[in-house]
Amino acid sequence: MKILYIGHYKDGTGWGDAAKNNILALHKAGVEVVPRAISYNETDSETDEKILELEQKSTEGCDICIQHTLPSNYVYDSRFKNIGYLAIESSDFCDTLWHKNINMMDELWVPSEYVKKACVKSGVTIPIKIAPHALDIDSYTNSPDGAKIEQLLDTFNFVFVGEFIERKNIKALLRAFHTEFHPKEPVNLLIKTSGIDMKELETYCDSIKKGLKLRKQYKKELTISGRLEKQDYISVLKQCHSFVMPSRGEGFCIPALEAMCLGIPVIYTKGTALSEFCVGSAVESRSESCFGGMGSLPNIYTANSEWWEINIKELQIKMRNAYMKNVDTLSKERCEKQSKKYSHENIGNLFKELLNDK
Repeated sequence: MKILYIGHYKDGTGWGDAAKNNILALHKAGVEVVPRAISYNETDSETDEKILELEQKSTEGCDICIQHTLPSNYVYDSRFKNIGYLAIESSDFCDTLWHKNINMMDELWVPSEYVKKACVKSGVTIPIKIAPHALDIDSYTNSPDGAKIEQLLDTFNFVFVGEFIERKNIKALLRAFHTEFHPKEPVNLLIKTSGIDMKELETYCDSIKKGLKLRKQYKKELTISGRLEKQDYISVLKQCHSFVMPSRGEGFCIPALEAMCLGIPVIYTKGTALSEFCVGSAVESRSESCFGGMGSLPNIYTANSEWWEINIKELQIKMRNAYMKNVDTLSKERCEKQSKKYSHENIGNLFKELLNDK
């Protein structure tokens, strides 16, 4: 068995990180894998040394091709067993023609049952297998200390990590935090995002607080826009106590898994894929038509599809409960134990089983 793995693993995005970790998981399990990068970016992000080494291998002799890219880019090649890999964050993608491209493949891999249901609803008829995302757990738990944020010392700290897009629903997080917590309480909200500069982000946060009309002055959020060095990112994340993801749709969520491997429980939108693997608190939500997903491709997240709108009042309650209880040893251990299921070794062995499954 020799795998040609085509993906956007040099893009420096969550999608790229997922492909990178899939490649490393396959390698960890002893599968011969040959990565080949495609990209929509003008420049590549820094690439893992092991992947650079694997790129030197020849594609000669590859009998399986995994295409971890948009279905519109899938190509069937009779020399291989052709496997597509797809994550989607809404109830379906019926407004696209993706199902036709997917059904040309021999099988489809997806990271969660949530995505599998969306694919079936969208007309995918080929075999669909659950192939969750992986993470190099040891690199987080054994990471040396890097940068720290002084304001996070001696306080209870909520953290959000995700793109600045409508789907992630940062607005709900800001509304819940500033409605529930008084500025004098020793609690902080850290927002680590991308796709927006710091000034714009601060203006956005201020506009939400003004819309609440609760007080003249609010506690200022701690904000980071852009990428951090991994060591610094992990070090800052370790200062936090509760990860909050109010997203309207998630096919998986690598930052939530990163938090869990550091013993940090997750507060998340019930109904998304986070319900399948997160340790923490699910917040009730309701299904609504997608609206406002302007940063995505034109025919996904349209009003013909649905995603989940979190109950802000209950989000406040879950955040208050997390703050009052703090993080006990048992919760921390449960998070760490659950995260280990998604190590490169465990997911790599699962991938190997899926590849051997006739």
